[in-house]
Amino acid sequence: MKRIHSILMAMVLAAGSYSAAVSADTTGFRYETGRWTPVNITLALADTQPALLSFYSEGTNGLRLLENVFTDPQGRYAGELRLPAHLTQVVVVVRAAERQDTFTLPISDQLITYAE
Repeated sequence: MKRIHSILMAMVLAAGSYSAAVSADTTGFRYETGRWTPVNITLALADTQPALLSFYSEGTNGLRLLENVFTDPQGRYAGELRLPAHLTQVVVVVRAAERQDTFTLPISDQLITYAE
């Protein structure tokens, strides 16, 4: 039993030293796969109910949902979304009581804007 305890303790200590060695890497290299992207969208809504905005990326396998947000009752959304860094455009589906639309919006200067 003592031998098993000794082996387990050695494994724990070895794992701790490995962890410290990995976290001590100070090369400064970080590959960012996502980024915060400011979004400013204004819709012309027929009523004063918020609309659901669904943001999608488009790929070879179709659309992939990235984020859902709501506009305010006046049809505005201003905020930031965490999006994949490689995207140059997003597909936005608008769902409201009186409408459903789909837009493809470019990400220009790391910003998404749209106004009606």
